[in-house]
Amino acid sequence: MNQTDTDSQKKNGDSSVVHNQWNSEKTYQARTDFLMSGGADQVGAIYIDVTQDQLIRILWDGYEKNTIEHSRQEVYHWLETNIYPYIPDQESRDEFNREFSRTNLIRTFQEGRPQLRTRHRFQKGNRVCCYRVNVNMFQNPANGHIEACAIWEDYTRKYVDEQIQDILYQADYIALGLIEMDKQILYIRSNHFEEMKLEDDSVLSYSECVRNMCRQRILEKDQEQFARCTSLEYLSDNMAMAGEFSFTVHNTAHEVERYTYYWFDEKQRLLLFVVDDMTKASETDALTGALNRTGFSQKAEEIIHNNPDKRFAILYFNIQRFKAINDLFGYDVGDDVLCDAMHALQTCYLKPLAVGRVEADHFTVLTEADNVELDRLPEVLHGTLYRNDMRIDIYGRCGIYYIPENCRLSVSDMCDRAKLAKTYIANQYVQPYAVFNGDMRKEYEQRSIALIQLEHALKNDEFHVYYQPIFDVWTRKIVSAEALVRWISRDNEVILPKHFIPALEESGHITKLDLLVNSRVHEFLEKRFHEGKRIVPVTVNLSRMDLMDNNIMDKIRRDIINSRLPKENFRYEITESAYAEINETGSKFLTELRKYGVKMLVDDFGSGLSSFSTVRDFEFDIIKLDMGFVHRIGRSKKNNNILISIIELAHRLGMKVVAEGVETEEQIEFLRDYGCDFIQGFYFSKPLPQGEFERLLT
Repeated sequence: MNQTDTDSQKKNGDSSVVHNQWNSEKTYQARTDFLMSGGADQVGAIYIDVTQDQLIRILWDGYEKNTIEHSRQEVYHWLETNIYPYIPDQESRDEFNREFSRTNLIRTFQEGRPQLRTRHRFQKGNRVCCYRVNVNMFQNPANGHIEACAIWEDYTRKYVDEQIQDILYQADYIALGLIEMDKQILYIRSNHFEEMKLEDDSVLSYSECVRNMCRQRILEKDQEQFARCTSLEYLSDNMAMAGEFSFTVHNTAHEVERYTYYWFDEKQRLLLFVVDDMTKASETDALTGALNRTGFSQKAEEIIHNNPDKRFAILYFNIQRFKAINDLFGYDVGDDVLCDAMHALQTCYLKPLAVGRVEADHFTVLTEADNVELDRLPEVLHGTLYRNDMRIDIYGRCGIYYIPENCRLSVSDMCDRAKLAKTYIANQYVQPYAVFNGDMRKEYEQRSIALIQLEHALKNDEFHVYYQPIFDVWTRKIVSAEALVRWISRDNEVILPKHFIPALEESGHITKLDLLVNSRVHEFLEKRFHEGKRIVPVTVNLSRMDLMDNNIMDKIRRDIINSRLPKENFRYEITESAYAEINETGSKFLTELRKYGVKMLVDDFGSGLSSFSTVRDFEFDIIKLDMGFVHRIGRSKKNNNILISIIELAHRLGMKVVAEGVETEEQIEFLRDYGCDFIQGFYFSKPLPQGEFERLLT
């Protein structure tokens, strides 16, 4: 036996000893006793098998339960019953849930951080306490499971003491003092109120001092709030409920001041109060350190006002699918993305005069108009983040508002126009920006009106299904059709789809309209089939929202199953961009439809970056070429070659090809010569009302 074998045997022998030792109930109990013993401030403790997501032992408020030999409880169930209801606000509950989740505990342990410390507020009777949770994690050598001991400590008093120390040593407080509530006396520890001649360490009548402060220092519109919030009765009620209280007001210099109150000695009813300047904080985004919406507006207005001879532009940016980044990679990575985006904007070629984070993943930039080189914008709108050997590509969109001469709009209104322009980006992969114009405003208003009037229009049967025929490229006979919707008001005003479809998609109301179209098409086909008349397959468009709504999917599924029609007469169409965003449930639903014999089409093929992954991941029956390719036939050799390649690829994959937007004989000849199967467009027919379409079928 060599030395390696000996060492291995020794190692295995030691492991066996350890295994036996750790399986000893007495040893196990002693270990948990030690780990769960805390200091005088301990409220309770739990011992967890993190791997199994189970509680092993509970020690809480003098109550003890050892569950190792009995029925085990899920950790989340126990937390939901004993912890979450007493955390005062939802945001704090969500934060605690993230910190204490099984996923986070395992990840933290695997990253080499066996200890985790978190704080949360805890409602105990009429008082809000601060609890500190100390989590120690380790791997049980007996079974390899990750286990943890979590100890809750009452940290309230220490927390307040720390706050006081921080306050005492911070440099930017305006005033600091103590209030003896029962005696109604105010002790001024330190004072920087320039308007008021108050000496440090002076003792004053509380009510008199507050009245003078209100009259001399507080902006008139905030005086009523100041008087109410500083009354001893009001303070007493709030301190009894929360143990801490603060409010903000504007002083006569229009600066933001925060008044904060802490219990210095609750038994003696002694309050510590601090007044600090919040002007900068109120204008600053806490995460990125850049300007927030208020700060950006103020700075931009100042720059524009002081430079009347210069022309400026406001750019409005947002990050595409930022929610997915948070969901997939976590909030920490999401925060990194936001900070990186801010840095990229601050240092980009635009030479920004002001940069702000106005909400979530939305940013604004003020720059001189001449600096906006549109061809260079894509370099700002695409970035890459590397985390844990993973590459994350970040894409943005941008709306631009060029500020006209003598513009009387507020900066907020200018930002709204730039934001509106962003919604008119037709294809973010081709041109990820758009410039505001007057027509956008009018169209936006029309969209908004359409959304408001939707329910009325549905009730009054103002939506009508039109049918655009699709022709065989060789025989030029009708082989199918696409169902399209038109809105005709009671006044016979035709409202174009571009004025209401985008609004309904953005609001989620598109599903109601899609259900209507689907039902009308089924009724039309069933009627003609029953009457023995000629029918052709009709395609119904599905939106991304449809494939997230189980009710709609169930309705479509029932209609197809119960129909007497041959299933190949049913066709459903989804855009390439919509398919890229659907979830697993939506994808399974499309697969199920194909199994019934329903044909599936992908629209706008070639319009995005995911074209080939789309046909790789799902077996579509027919692709519809993005009409941009069709319109450029004969104008560009490169365009023609791309079009030819797509047609060849589709045929190799067993798919047919429809060309949309066909308007000339030249386009038809090209498409026929290179193997396109079907054509659709105004050259043959515009979308027709049902009656006119039926006459073409006879």
